[in-house]
Parts: sequence; C-alpha cells; structure tokens
Amino acid sequence: MSQTTVDLQISIEEPAAWSRKLVITVPAGRVKSARAKVARNLAKRVRLPGFRKGKVPVDRLEARLGPEIDRQTQQHVIDEAFREAIQAKGLEPINEPRVANISYDRESEMTFEVSFDIRPQIHLARLGGFRLRRPAISVSDEDVEAQLGLLRRQQALWKRVERRPVAGDSVEVEIVSLDAEPKTQQAQPYRFVLGEGQAIPDVEAAIMTLSPESTEEFEVTFPADFENEERRGSRQRLRISLRQVLEQELPPLDDGFAGSVGDFEDLASLRQVIAEDLRRHQEQEIESSLNQQLIDQIIEANPFEVPDSMVDRYVDAMLGPPPEEADPDLVEKARQEARPAAVWGIKRTLVLQRVAQGQGIEATREEVQDRLQAIAKAAGKPLGEVRSRLAKSGEIRELERRITEEKVFRYLREQSEPVEGEA
Repeated sequence: MSQTTVDLQISIEEPAAWSRKLVITVPAGRVKSARAKVARNLAKRVRLPGFRKGKVPVDRLEARLGPEIDRQTQQHVIDEAFREAIQAKGLEPINEPRVANISYDRESEMTFEVSFDIRPQIHLARLGGFRLRRPAISVSDEDVEAQLGLLRRQQALWKRVERRPVAGDSVEVEIVSLDAEPKTQQAQPYRFVLGEGQAIPDVEAAIMTLSPESTEEFEVTFPADFENEERRGSRQRLRISLRQVLEQELPPLDDGFAGSVGDFEDLASLRQVIAEDLRRHQEQEIESSLNQQLIDQIIEANPFEVPDSMVDRYVDAMLGPPPEEADPDLVEKARQEARPAAVWGIKRTLVLQRVAQGQGIEATREEVQDRLQAIAKAAGKPLGEVRSRLAKSGEIRELERRITEEKVFRYLREQSEPVEGEA
C-alpha cells in the first residue's frame, strides 16, 4: 500500500502480522534544504587554516567536509521522515528500527527502507466453554507431621559425634584433587549435610566410609545429570579427609516446643494452624493452576505469534546480563531454553490485556485504595506513608495491574466450567 503523507511518499509492507516495512521517499527539495542546514551548522563550528571561525567559504567547506555533510544529512532526513511516517500511519515500533537500501543523491529525492516490529493486535474469538480441572484440597496427618519435622530440624542443635557419618549428619571435610598438578593440589574445605544433594553421590558415599580424623583416596564418577556437561561421566581421583561429624539433636515434640516456635498454647494448636496454612497454600496453588489452564486453553483456541524482538527482551529480563567470563555457547543455550517460557509469558500478558480492553475491565480508585489500606494495616504503617512510598517506587502501577488481572481472571472463570475433584 502506497500513500503520500504531507510531502513524503510512504509504502507499507507487512512481512508478518506484527512487523512492518516502510519504503519512504523524501522529495529532492526537502533533501537539499536539510543538507544546506547541516552545512550551515558545520560552518558555524568548524575551523580551517586561514579562515576565521564561521567564515569558511562554502566551496572550501564542501571540499573538506562533503562526506560528513552527506552523512549528517542522511541521518537527519531519515530520523525526521521516519518519525513523521509512523505518526501519520499510527504505528508504534516496539524495537529499534532497521534502516536499509538508502538511495541518496545531493540533487535528487532520497529513498530508504525501515523495518520494525509493532505490538501484536490479537483477535480472541473464543474466551469460554473450557473445562477446568479443580483438584480437591487434601491435607493429611502425614502432611502436618512433615511440617512439624521441618520446624524441629530448623530448631535442632548440632553435637559432635565420634562415628562414621550417615545421611542427615553434617560433615566437615577437606578434599584434594589428585588429578591436578602436584603444585596445585590444595585441600579445599567443605561443610554440608549428607543426603541433601550438595555433593555428588560418589563423594557422599565415600565420606560415609570414613571415621572422624581419617583420610582415604577414592575414584569418583560424575553423574550423568551433573550441571557441567563436560564433567558428566568423567572420573576423578580424590583424597578426602573427614575432620568432624555433627549429629542433629531434635527438640522434643511437646507443648513446650509449640510455645518455642510461636504463640501457641499447646501442640494441638500448632498442628491446627499448620493444617490451616497447608490448606490455604493448596487453595492458592489451585487458583494459580486454574488461571494457567485458562490461559493455556485460550491460547490454544486463539493461536497467534509474537515478535522475536519481544521474546528477546523477555529473555533478557528473565536471565539478566551474563557474567563476563561466561561461555558464549552456554549463554546461547540458556537463552534458547528460556524462549518457550518467554513466549508463553508474553502471550499470557497480551491475552489478559486484550480481554481487559475488550471488556472495559480496570482497577478502580476505590479498589486501589482498599488494597493500600490492607497493606498499611498489615505493615502497621500510616496509609499516607505507604501510599507515598509505593508511588515513588512505581509499585502503585503494579498494584493496579494485579487488581486488573484478578478481575480479568474472575471474568474468564465465569465463561468456563471447573470440574471439581479431578487431579
């Protein structure tokens, strides 16, 4: 599609639903005018031998700085024409435009191409009629006891024992790699709990054969799922010295223990609160699962693509900048592995925004005020202080987004049927 806007001729191509390529032609008179302006600005600043500043003749200026005048002219014309073109066409680029095929002549019109991505405009033909699986909430006595066990371990004391270590013991060891050069064979100290996966299985198994203050040499094999792919399946000779074994001494599970972890009258009260917390946590997980099921089925029923530029920025935000010494191949592998999650996250956001826009759903001032009051109450702070702090940090906008998102999900839930009791 080609169209003249003001004095520009603009042709628009759509290589994809979310990308645009503009072919822009700028008339010769405008190019000449821009070049003359660039030349005048340079003449005011440049110094040449034999001439006062600002008094350099045009022919001498052209002879010395003609290519620079041309470069600045092109940049000025491209920037100005592109800005006018996207404004006239109502386009909003979401990435850095890519300029190509510049046709420039000092005495003629100038043509150039510029490509960029735009925010996808998605059409959602189906928003409801989906079956959502809602698992039943189930908190068993075993679940409660497991949480009690975790609390006991958090308050446990460690005492030194003179025996071979077993899973659950904390050990202090020194490890030397015998495969390294003799000059670089240095003992590395470690302290960790056996059975928690902090060391490879062969190393843990070797440590469990040692008595305190003993040293042995072992050959260990790195597991097939080791984090460093180059070490997977490789072998290494180690000298391991066991310096100390610490055994966990758990507090007794009684009313006194309940009072030590919080304001509980007895152990029965603690068990009741733990059960309620587990149910509340399950409810939150179920709600999150239902929302994810909705988004998955909406995306499947209304397929659309997203720009690579949006995915790249999302991945950048997920992974952050890589360390300077990072292996480029590993960095690229991590980026590729992160892309599916990035695509899903972008589609989720676009779906929710489109539904909110189409249904006129937004956070009201009263809803934001109520949420701020709840935050202030929970923090024990004055409302004005909380509002001021969140406004400065930009968190109020995030609060508005979350409230809007919650309302969108409530609307979407009304369009589908949750099936109770299914896993």
